[in-house]
Amino acid sequence: MRALLLRGGRVIDPAGGIDGAFDLLARDGEIAAIAPSRALPAPDDAELIDCAGRWILPGLIDPHVHLRDPGFPEKETIASGLRAAAAGGFTTVAAMANTNPVDDTPEIARYMIERARAAGGARLIPVSAVTRGLAGRELVDFAAMAAAGARLFSDDGIPIDDEAILSAACERAASVGFAISLHEEDRALTGHGCCHAGAVAKRLGVAGIPTAAEAARIRRDLAIAVGSGAPVHIAHISTAEGLALVRAARARGANVTCEAAPHHFTLDVAAFARYGPNAKMAPPLRSADDVAAIRAGLADGSIDMIATDHAAHDPGSKRMARFGALFPGDREAAPLAAADAEALAGAANGVVGLETALGLALELVHNRTIDAPRLAALMAANPARLLRLERQGTLMPGAFADITVIDPDAEWTVAPENFLSKSRNTPFGGRRLKGVAALTIVNGQIVSRAHRDQ
Repeated sequence: MRALLLRGGRVIDPAGGIDGAFDLLARDGEIAAIAPSRALPAPDDAELIDCAGRWILPGLIDPHVHLRDPGFPEKETIASGLRAAAAGGFTTVAAMANTNPVDDTPEIARYMIERARAAGGARLIPVSAVTRGLAGRELVDFAAMAAAGARLFSDDGIPIDDEAILSAACERAASVGFAISLHEEDRALTGHGCCHAGAVAKRLGVAGIPTAAEAARIRRDLAIAVGSGAPVHIAHISTAEGLALVRAARARGANVTCEAAPHHFTLDVAAFARYGPNAKMAPPLRSADDVAAIRAGLADGSIDMIATDHAAHDPGSKRMARFGALFPGDREAAPLAAADAEALAGAANGVVGLETALGLALELVHNRTIDAPRLAALMAANPARLLRLERQGTLMPGAFADITVIDPDAEWTVAPENFLSKSRNTPFGGRRLKGVAALTIVNGQIVSRAHRDQ
């Protein structure tokens, strides 16, 4: 395995307490040395990479993706998803369990890991279901799933309604040392809602989803978490009220972390009126005030990490043949006929995000909401801590040579037709972004170079 010497870049490693001009040497899949710029001689067998003007970060880690494999190859496969991840700068992704069959047995977890190894590119961490078949009734064998490679447990898009089941799951999670990631939704309040409750929903004529649908369930689940002491992770938090509940639970001693998705800190509910199915997600895009609260939480440390919630869907699942023309993107849609409003509720939730997340997160750096070290914490160090990845999320010697090299000034336009993901469901097509993953390095091997027209 050839060595890599990254020279003259800005190395940003919050876990190692480093931010400055350094050289980085990777050999045999590990970080071999780090030293002030120009202090490391180039080994004879090393590929020398000039990183002047670029940032060198621990490999980005996404704790929440849907790769649809096994079961839904028309949407995504492990191979296509990991290529998309690498192109977006991610060296590791945690793949959710809502596959077919569900990832609730060691055999499915091992299948996912083996397919990832064969595909190359980014690493894959299987996320085990909490309950068999995501049905919310019978717990999986937590110890067996952890032994098979799972490092997080989640029923993801399906909330755990039974309090006794959740309480028992917290105890099992504590026993194996991994967290439970919770999709916080009171489905009685969500109903058949399409978007955030308010003026947009009323004007379009669709059912709305109130803030309380998230906040009520966060309040209940964190009360259970405080009692259990188990590590609990709140997925894709979207409301100011939900975030306030997380802060309050931490003050009471809850072992809780949370994540925010780029679409929730970038877009508000007005985008749903323009993009319809391609901006339909759970939880939905919220109010402008909620977006501001999520950004503030990313800045002040209340939100621990950024997760894409990459959710690939084919056009049929999104019902684009029916709704594509009704939601043109460049202007708000007209009020919908009753039959269309009802049908829109059945369109699949979710957007792809692996190839746009870094550029959207860098907007926060460029507008000074956060700084570059905070970005590295949100997208590398903290996700590694959640997943208990001791040799990732840092660039200290002995860590895996998983590295993301960022060109923070490269400008590019989001072109969904060029995605490496198999799916195109995004509201960000045509958006101009600044900053790109110039190189993605996994285990000391370059698995992606910037491929976008800039």
